[in-house]
Amino acid sequence: MKNKIGVICIGQAGGNLGFLLKKENFDVAFINSSKGDLDTLNIDESKKYHIKDGLGCAKDRTTAKQIAQKDFSNINEFLNKSLGEKEFYYIAFSTGGGTGSGISPVLADILTTHLGKKVGLITILPSDKDTLQAHINAYECVQEISNLKNICSTFVVDNNRKNSIAQINEKFVKLFNKIFDYKKYETIKGNIDEAEILKLLETKGMINIASCKNEETTNKLIENIKNDIFAPLENDGKIKYLGLSKGINFDEAMFSKEIGKYLDKFENTNKEYTLAILSGLTLPFKRVKDMKEKILAEKETILSFEKETEQRLEDIDFLTKKVPIKEENSNIEKQKLDVNDLFAQYLN
Repeated sequence: MKNKIGVICIGQAGGNLGFLLKKENFDVAFINSSKGDLDTLNIDESKKYHIKDGLGCAKDRTTAKQIAQKDFSNINEFLNKSLGEKEFYYIAFSTGGGTGSGISPVLADILTTHLGKKVGLITILPSDKDTLQAHINAYECVQEISNLKNICSTFVVDNNRKNSIAQINEKFVKLFNKIFDYKKYETIKGNIDEAEILKLLETKGMINIASCKNEETTNKLIENIKNDIFAPLENDGKIKYLGLSKGINFDEAMFSKEIGKYLDKFENTNKEYTLAILSGLTLPFKRVKDMKEKILAEKETILSFEKETEQRLEDIDFLTKKVPIKEENSNIEKQKLDVNDLFAQYLN
């Protein structure tokens, strides 16, 4: 099933993650505004694309969008050549940078709404040790992600979880790779088939993966779901689908009490480890609210550097705004827009 998935890695953080995914035989394409960042990746040049006129974006999301808009026809041609037609795509990027944070939400919008592709996201949140600008970028980026109408699942990797970013990346790739090992554990006791894996990946909302050893307990699995590399759960008990490849004696009552109830469960038996895939979770808005509070606490500092940031600070309240419900024909109207119109919506 791996060959049906294309991973588009944007920016330096996305590239670092994608390099590890490439080692696990995922089909990966790399896009960056910095040629220097691309040159650090020891991979085939046909899998790398340097955005025309890109000199790096220095954490400037607007600059990233502007240069991508001008060069989109070449970016799209590169993706078609390097990945071909896939059943599903993931875009991997950091929310706190410039290139990945600026380009990825609008690219996801174009691929889904304009080109009709199935697209999910692999996003990375900055740690508390990152700069104030990284937190402003991440907050704005998550706002754009939350407004995407046709997006599939979103992995939210959280750099606050461990001291080593390299460890976080390695752990993510290890867990992500396990999703596609389901055929190894087909038995008469239960199977997870390809359609069910796709259902987990295609469902809108945050997705979380956790694993534990078979000699461990449901309690350990729950601990890993709550405290491993992904952003904290909202604790609203909402899970749409649960994929469970189990070796432990799974305590369903404990799981439902601590994590939540699910609409449906896809299950098989695993002799090597237990893996849980939680799909259709609420995005981690409490974690994002913490970033908002960090930004607002430094309001005077920000304004002293950049007067136009005042309007951006006034917009730092999307978590408390009620998003208006659009008419049913809004998606049809949006499909009629060309790529420049879609970019313009993100640049206004």
